[in-house]
Amino acid sequence: MNTLVRDLRFAFRQLRRKPSFTVITVLTLALGIGLNTAVFSAIDALLLRPLPGVREPDGLVQVYRRWPGIDYGSVAPITRRDIQERTTDVFTDVAVWAITPLSLSTGGRADIVVGQLVSANYFSILGVTPAMGRMFVASEDTGALAHPVVVVSYGTWKSRFGGDPAVLGRSVMINGNAYTVVGVAPNDFKGTIPIVTPAFWVPLTQLDQVMPGNRGLLDSRASNFMNAFARLKPGVSVAAARARLSAAESQLIADLPNDYKGSQLVLVPQSEAGLHPSMRGAQVGLSAVIMAVVGLLLLIACVNVANLYLARASERWREMAVRVSIGARRSTLVRQLLTESLLVAGIAGVTGTGLAWWVIQLANHIQLPIDIPISADLRLSVPVLLFTLGITVLTGIAFGLVPALMSTRPSLVPALKGDAPAGASRSRTSRTLIVAQMALSIVLLVAAGLFLRSLKSATSIDKGFEVDHLMLASFALELQGYSRDRAEAMVENVTARMLANPNVRAVGYSQSTPLTLNSSQRGVGIAGYTPRTDEQMSIDYNTVSAGYFDAMGIPMQRGQTFSTRRDSGGPGEIVVNARFAQRFWSGQDPIGRTVQVGGRTLTVVGVVPTGKYQRLGEDPLAYMYLDQRQFWHGDFTMNVRTRGDPLAVAQFIRDEFNALDPNLPLTNVRTMNNILGTALLPARLAGATLGIFGLLGLVLASVGMYGVMSFSVAQRTREIGIRMALGARQDAVLRLVVRQGMTLVGVGIAIGLVGAVGVSQLLRTLLYGANAMDPLTFVGVPALLGGVALLAVLVPARRASTVDPMVALRGDG
Repeated sequence: MNTLVRDLRFAFRQLRRKPSFTVITVLTLALGIGLNTAVFSAIDALLLRPLPGVREPDGLVQVYRRWPGIDYGSVAPITRRDIQERTTDVFTDVAVWAITPLSLSTGGRADIVVGQLVSANYFSILGVTPAMGRMFVASEDTGALAHPVVVVSYGTWKSRFGGDPAVLGRSVMINGNAYTVVGVAPNDFKGTIPIVTPAFWVPLTQLDQVMPGNRGLLDSRASNFMNAFARLKPGVSVAAARARLSAAESQLIADLPNDYKGSQLVLVPQSEAGLHPSMRGAQVGLSAVIMAVVGLLLLIACVNVANLYLARASERWREMAVRVSIGARRSTLVRQLLTESLLVAGIAGVTGTGLAWWVIQLANHIQLPIDIPISADLRLSVPVLLFTLGITVLTGIAFGLVPALMSTRPSLVPALKGDAPAGASRSRTSRTLIVAQMALSIVLLVAAGLFLRSLKSATSIDKGFEVDHLMLASFALELQGYSRDRAEAMVENVTARMLANPNVRAVGYSQSTPLTLNSSQRGVGIAGYTPRTDEQMSIDYNTVSAGYFDAMGIPMQRGQTFSTRRDSGGPGEIVVNARFAQRFWSGQDPIGRTVQVGGRTLTVVGVVPTGKYQRLGEDPLAYMYLDQRQFWHGDFTMNVRTRGDPLAVAQFIRDEFNALDPNLPLTNVRTMNNILGTALLPARLAGATLGIFGLLGLVLASVGMYGVMSFSVAQRTREIGIRMALGARQDAVLRLVVRQGMTLVGVGIAIGLVGAVGVSQLLRTLLYGANAMDPLTFVGVPALLGGVALLAVLVPARRASTVDPMVALRGDG
């Protein structure tokens, strides 16, 4: 311990002697450590952190249904009972839940909030105890519409009810119906999707009121719209539970072949599910990319600081020589120098943690342009701080070990005379480090360039509709208790008022909006088409009005849109996209063909171009449009095509709805460009993040190159003086130094390009239509780095070319 204290005291004295050097190294390392900590905090929150406020989360598993083409599908409410009855030996219980919008009326104002419809055992399986009141009880799992009660989230209790303890027993209006508050959830409980905390939890028995579009589906095995999870019995492994679930699935197929044949029950441990198993691959992939990028940045910083320490070592050759000559062991000197580097890394770690805290606070206050309130709850948790400690120690060793080993092998005679040793090995090490730094910078900058090119490519992708001059607004008439007749009258009235505005060209209605990650599918049957045994016959769809295609700017390739004058009992019609037509009627005319959907026979009346429906990067997808009057629902998105700026009609839309029904809340009032911006948000974040990191890497690499060349020139001052005394011209000396520096740059760029090719292949699936071997990126990035490096080399090169030979030969240069 005394030795450690002495080493630390000596290290502090060394740092105080060179305050500018200490500040530069600490800030360089703090930047890398801080960014790594901030990124890891996001990974911890989204992928690693267990569900907050839940008892023994490792004992939870999620259950999905797998269909051809769908790996993790939802389940029907009654599937819970089917699983429960056949898995009592491995599961203590099984629960289901579904996120749903709710219309909350308070103080004469109606708002749409996020709610969760849950089975009564939801909280008991999770092991959640209320902050006040009670959770749901078993009796509230039976009796349709018999239990109008709610559990309120802690945040809603504080924001909507002012934290009033008398909230228990109070009546709140949800979807136009009175519900009694029976409990308040604890503050740390965020639900089963931690980034989205519901405002209320409602019993599953209230399905017909909470989700009017799903009325009568409690006992239907075809209504797969819920998520299921279960708790393992003590001592039961995941493997044993999977085997039992597989056996239960065989029983279900035998007992209920019409309901379970063709699907498979899938079990996923809660710790491996992430936000959703279907998204986990993308989450892990993107997290790995970002983590690798900040890791590269930290590595570049370490290489930079290692070079600075090598340059500084020249000032301590005499000190090391003296200590070795009087008997100091090399291991003692290495330990002392490593103590100094670890002390610097420790200070940088503390500074970097402060930087990470600032970045985390900034990220937590960012509101995404969507109506669902999302909070990742980033924080400096214990795992994050342990990660920071680990990379801090590794950083201290990474940049300190090589300089420590090199500095403790001085040539005694020249050093004791006060002359600097030739330092060939030291120079080779420094040059090797700068080559590595250049190579790492190329990899980082190429990744940034590919993402930025991807973003540009994404904006020019053919989306199948016209993005500009399009305003949208959503409203849920069913949630407000509208009957179908009243809802249809409301829609007609709204349409007439919209078209009366001279700035409005067209109005249409739809159930969902493109590029909002909404995905709804229906099984189809095609007359005369025999599907393959492994072919998925569930097709993505949207339910739209006749005016939808004009409002969205979707052209008809063939045929026409839906008939405008026809009641809901008339002949069924369907519009399909070109991919749908090519898949089922390749080389044939699709107009007049029939499609079976939901027990109805629909005639194809129109074909539209294949567009983008869920994501900009998706492959061409078969898609169908169903007539809103044939497949009625009470939730609408109004699509308004304008002649000018769509924002100019936003207030007009709000005023007209307020005049018709002041209690009807409008949501998602935004332009299609706003939605496109949200769809591009991951690419923009990745591009901006990688771009910033790439520029930081470029700066660090340039500073490193400048430091190495300055050090090299200082070492070779006498050699350069001799050359000039023998007649070498200034321009020859300048070319010599530049050539030597740019040779290092060239080698680093060549190695970096090889690494960048490999990285580009890993990024291929994350790019929006951009070429992973984009020539502009692979030519422009090396040119940029080479140009900046040339500037960094020119300054010490010009200094070398102006050396006074007499001064250099005296050893004073």
